[in-house]
Order: sequence, then structure tokens, then C-alpha cells
Amino acid sequence: MTLTDRLMWRYLLALTVSAAAILCFAVLASHLNAQERVYDWSKSRTLYPGIQYAHVAAEHPRRTVINCLRIDSQTPKLRFHATGRYLHWVDGKQETRRKTVRNFMRESQKTDRKLVVATNADAFSPWPVPYQKETPTDVLGLLVSGGTLVSRGSGTPSFLVANSGELGIEATVADRNVTDIQTAVSGFGLCLVDGQVPASGNDQHPRTGLGLSADGRYLLMMTIDGRQPASAGATTQAVGAWLKQFGAHTGINMDGGGSTTMAWWDPLAPDEDKCRLLNSPVGNGRSYDSQKASPRFQSSERANGSNLGVYFVK
Repeated sequence: MTLTDRLMWRYLLALTVSAAAILCFAVLASHLNAQERVYDWSKSRTLYPGIQYAHVAAEHPRRTVINCLRIDSQTPKLRFHATGRYLHWVDGKQETRRKTVRNFMRESQKTDRKLVVATNADAFSPWPVPYQKETPTDVLGLLVSGGTLVSRGSGTPSFLVANSGELGIEATVADRNVTDIQTAVSGFGLCLVDGQVPASGNDQHPRTGLGLSADGRYLLMMTIDGRQPASAGATTQAVGAWLKQFGAHTGINMDGGGSTTMAWWDPLAPDEDKCRLLNSPVGNGRSYDSQKASPRFQSSERANGSNLGVYFVK
């Protein structure tokens, strides 16, 4: 090879490397932009006045199914409701009776608080076998239902609905005065802080998140499916990132895993029982491998220590 040939070869190699680098940067930038963009709620489905529903099936960086409800707190007659006290309530020991999200909704239909959408909320103990049995349990963070204290705060972040109807998120301790609170549920920790997503571990599980818009008007109720072929699950950091994409400014990572459930009351359903799942929960705690034929994935529900729902006053 002559000197001229060698110089030409080096020049072509440099051009190839440069082009590859530019292409790589463009792909990376496109991916980042896709993750950082804000969801267009005009493309969502209206379930009820002030309640929008979004379903997203992402393929990258892994298969993930996300369901999100955007609740407009300024909608006339719209109210929030959480799991109430167990009949034989004992503070810090047996505070609620475990119920699946759908049973929580079904039982509400016999009251004046007929829930139209709901998700699971806080962690609880003992946990959770048998997974569908409605046993008394201790909720781990603040829980207020209809203005009544059900479980005391433990320093974890809580979603609060004031008597005035104002929404907020704050860390709540055991001696938090709740006379100004109508509804409260709690989670493990903040996953979105002032629009910033904190780093987290890499463990992927089904997740439930609650997010609040910067102006405090919108509550985002979100689930991410996991442990199944169609959806691998998500990290806590991903929960914050998705809540931000849906319009949240502050967000809480709620109880997840087999507890993660979202449901709604479908008025057009032909059956008498109109309670329908919006996500695919794995309440039995199993992980389903897409490479194995057995066992095949089937949704299963878990009786949770606390749930949060929305209803309309008449």
C-alpha cells in the first residue's frame, strides 16, 4: 500500500467513525426526547367527567405496560375516598380489613360513595398470604378516610385531600394533626421531587405511583405492570419519570408488586358486576417467564391493606 493509499484509508476510516458517532448520538437524543416529552392528554379516553385514562405500551428500553388516570380535582362533585377503619379497630395492630381494589369498589356501590375508579395504596402487615383473604391488617403509613384517622403517619410521604378540597403531598409523622384532612393515603417514598427524578436501584417490579401537578389541580394515579411477558416491570426511578411525563411535579412510589391494581366501574358493561380491571395484576406474587410455556400468565388480585378511589356526590 502506497503512502497515498494509507492516507486515503485513514481519511475514510475517520469519516466512518464520525458518521457512526453522529448516528449513535442522534439515536440517543431521540430516545431521551421520547422519555422526556409530556404525554398529550387530548389523545386519552374520558371515563367520567374530569377523569382521563391513558394506556401506554412501551417497547424500549424494555416491554412495559403503563396505565394512568388523570383526575381533575376541580370537577364539580368529584371526591376522593380511602379504605376505612376495621370494625374492631386497634391502633397500630388491626386498622383495616384487607380488600382487593375491585371488592373495595364493589362494596362502595351499596353506599353513597359509589367509586368509579380506584387503585391500591399503602403497604401493610402482616403480608400477604393467603393473598386474597380479607384479614385484619396494620397499614404502615398515614391513612385517613372520611375525616377519620385510620392509621398514623410514620414519616413516609402521603397524598392528602384537605377538607377544603385542596390536594397536597407531604411527609407525615405519627403526631400529625389530621383535623384538616378528609382523605389521606401514603407510600414508600418520593420518586419525583419538584420535577426532578431521584436515582434509584435497578430492581424491576410492578409499581403503583401517585403524582400531583405543579398547580395541585391534577392527581395522576398510575400503575406499571410487571412479572409477565407483556411487561417486565419498572424501577422506582422509572415510576418518577413516567409520572413526570404524564404531567406530575411531585410523585410517590406506593405499594407495588402483587398489590399493584387499577380498576374502574364501567357503566356500559353488560354484566351486573361492572367492575373492570384496567391493568394486569399479579396478586399471587408469581413471576411469569415469557420463555416458558407453563405456567401461562393469568391476572390475579390481592387483598390490600388500603385503597384509594374517586366518586361523585349526588
